[in-house]
Amino acid sequence: MFVDNIWSYILAKKLSYYDFLTGSHELYQRYYEDWNLALKSYYGGVEYRRGKYLKCYDIDQSTPSEVITTYDVDANGVQTGSYSTMVERVGSKTESESGSSYLSSFYEEKLRNVPVFPYTRLYVSEYNSILFRNPPHREMPDTPDVLAFSQDCDGEGNSLNEFWSQVDTFSTVCGVVWVSCIKPAEKNYALLRMYKPQDVTNWEYSYTTSGELVLNRIVLRVSTNPGVDIYHYITKETIDTVFVITDDEVDVVLPDGGIMYSEDELNYYRISQPNELGYIPVRPVYQSSKIYNGIGHTPIFDIAQIQRSVYGDMGEIYSAVSYGSHPVNIVDEQTAQLNNGAIGAEPGTVIRVASSLNGQTNHVYEFVAPPLDSLQQLRELIDQKIEKMNQVAMVRSDELIRASRSGVQIEQYDSKLEAFIRKKATSLENAEFQLWEMWYDWQNKPIPTDLTISYNRQYNKKGLEEEIAELTNLMALYDAYKARFEGVPMEEESLEHELHMALEARIKALVNNSYTENSL
Repeated sequence: MFVDNIWSYILAKKLSYYDFLTGSHELYQRYYEDWNLALKSYYGGVEYRRGKYLKCYDIDQSTPSEVITTYDVDANGVQTGSYSTMVERVGSKTESESGSSYLSSFYEEKLRNVPVFPYTRLYVSEYNSILFRNPPHREMPDTPDVLAFSQDCDGEGNSLNEFWSQVDTFSTVCGVVWVSCIKPAEKNYALLRMYKPQDVTNWEYSYTTSGELVLNRIVLRVSTNPGVDIYHYITKETIDTVFVITDDEVDVVLPDGGIMYSEDELNYYRISQPNELGYIPVRPVYQSSKIYNGIGHTPIFDIAQIQRSVYGDMGEIYSAVSYGSHPVNIVDEQTAQLNNGAIGAEPGTVIRVASSLNGQTNHVYEFVAPPLDSLQQLRELIDQKIEKMNQVAMVRSDELIRASRSGVQIEQYDSKLEAFIRKKATSLENAEFQLWEMWYDWQNKPIPTDLTISYNRQYNKKGLEEEIAELTNLMALYDAYKARFEGVPMEEESLEHELHMALEARIKALVNNSYTENSL
């Protein structure tokens, strides 16, 4: 009875097709903002500005960014009134009519003028260039399908090296990306496709009786268009392409072969095809290690936060200079009345005052500006944050090189970065091999036993020189070994045979790791 109640509870909790399609995973909701910050930090420029990561103060909204003054005059040319108008610079009539809470405010001015230093992009590019300085070496069958796939593996003209370089880049940014291997109806072979974690809205894992972790179903957002969002809903039995109608007033052209459904006032059009593999041909590629299923760790999460903090400090400097370097004019009430309240602090401004009495002035006005002492402190704080960011990124700075007393200290610092890159290489090797297994499953062929993938394991010239020296010594030792034991029969379990096999394996590994030409 207890077991029956448990299963009833599980079935009740299991989301329906519609709920799973339109919902999102709990971890997706938890990490979405961090993924967005990391991705915008990588892109920089317009995308970063649209994130509005600067703090908005009340004075920022009340202070106009640009103001023009107009005047009313009578028939004799005498001024009778003045008006101040804010200037709103927009790109289209629609933007002008829609308005914005930040348009023409000082906050909008800060967003457009405060520079962002894209440290995230610099670090990610550094990692990627180290890993792909020597392209990966692949031993693959020389068949037309494999050759065509290696030159265009995603249907967008990207070779295998280009595709996996993108996978490495965005898995570093977000900690994880998902890669699918699906065979289109019009293709002779399957194609790869990468999905950033923001586009993988829902997924479901379970464990088999043997303890193996398997993916039960997943929702991938293919694209977002006006009036319709397109998803892949994949299970072990089917691969569905779902068109979710987001605006009924927009004419959406739907392909043939599907069925229209309507639930909770939402219409979606589903095209279903059988999943020939019997398992879901999608897998996550983690930057190095995973936090949860579908969630990966990356130092970019911390680096992006520091970059945002530096960006905020730059905004404070911009505000301090804008408000502090230009004084305001404090006047007495009588002087203000004499000037109809139109008194400025700019050079050339005319201020009318009352005549003096007995040689003594009877008006009061003063130029006042806030102190700028905080600027130096902000600059020092920014420098400290950048240095800490270099340490988090494991990238040595010029200051570290100058402060180091020996080359050994710098080499130890570099070894941390090499270990980090080596984990990335291992992760990509495993992921690519698993995708090759899926690719051959679509071809209905077993994966070749001699198919190998090797990413470079040395990331500096000194390391490469050491490998070449080791390879030279091993070759000499191998020649001496062959001359010594040539023609001597060896048993498979003998020490001589084990030494022979160990030498061959080490030489082959060194040759693969030192391979510097792109065979693709």
